[in-house]
Amino acid sequence: MSLQYENEEIPEKQISPEEFLAEQKRAIRKKSFWAIGVGAFLAIISVAGVWLLVSYFPESLEELNLEDKSFLSILFRNILFLLGLFFLGGGIWGLLHAKSLKIEDFISSPEAIAFLESARETKPYYSYILVGSIIAVYLVQLLVDRENPREDNPIAYSIELAGFIKPLFRQGEWWRILTGGALHGGLLHIYFNSQAFYGFGSTIEYVANRAHLAIVFLLAVIGGGVLSLIFMPAGISVGASGGIMGLVGYLAIYGYRRKRQLPPDFLKSMLINIGFIAAFGIIAYRFVDNFAHLGGLIVGAVYGFIQIPRDLNKNPREVGTITEIFGWIALGVFIYTCIFSVLLLIKVVS
Repeated sequence: MSLQYENEEIPEKQISPEEFLAEQKRAIRKKSFWAIGVGAFLAIISVAGVWLLVSYFPESLEELNLEDKSFLSILFRNILFLLGLFFLGGGIWGLLHAKSLKIEDFISSPEAIAFLESARETKPYYSYILVGSIIAVYLVQLLVDRENPREDNPIAYSIELAGFIKPLFRQGEWWRILTGGALHGGLLHIYFNSQAFYGFGSTIEYVANRAHLAIVFLLAVIGGGVLSLIFMPAGISVGASGGIMGLVGYLAIYGYRRKRQLPPDFLKSMLINIGFIAAFGIIAYRFVDNFAHLGGLIVGAVYGFIQIPRDLNKNPREVGTITEIFGWIALGVFIYTCIFSVLLLIKVVS
């Protein structure tokens, strides 16, 4: 026997808070198991591939120009293995996170709802400009590196021209600490940095003020470069990661100071981002400038402690004229840095 409803809406199924929480936990566990599976697969094929290379094709290792050609050394230089560890770590963390979830983690306070509603009309113009600037520089890098291939040198020509090469910085090329933040080392590098920059940058524009975005980013690029210079004086660094970590540090302090005005998981998500980036940096320490990340994070956190008001009655989006001026200056300095980087690069092409 079938039932037919005419001119009536079928009522939606109502679930209890406990059922909702259980459903969310199941979804997180499902994604976590997928991440563990992908991570295990990548790690296993990487281990097998490196073992075959070391055991049966040792002559091919000469082409890698590595000082240490041991199994572990080559394995931890393998990007698939590093990604596998990253997925494994994320999946394990997801299982632990699902276990600790409470219904309160999904309920926003009335203050948070009202505060976020007021950000609905905000347009992240500074994020568009800054992300567009570093993408423009990278496109010129591609042109320069294509016109000047470096088969016998692992350093791309564009990076040699404008990257943050510490010995040249100490010799008087001070601008490299800024131009290094405008250049990137490859397609994946610029892609992930652009995604992160837009995500964190637009969040600052929504919950705070775009002037803070420009100021924090510029100061964090410099702060990250300084710490990298101290602890990695002979290294070469490129990328906006130090500045992006400054945005993360600022948002973490924002989440701590303004808990009642933000979604329940805002601070937790910022801490998760910091943890993931730190874990990936430790795993991929041969490729990642962890000191630039740490320096940028510290600068952003310190700026947040100084700037973000404790008093919830004060609107963090409101800034004075001086702060607005410094925001324009910071934005202008980085735009000029990108233009200067392009000029350094196209001078070679032309």
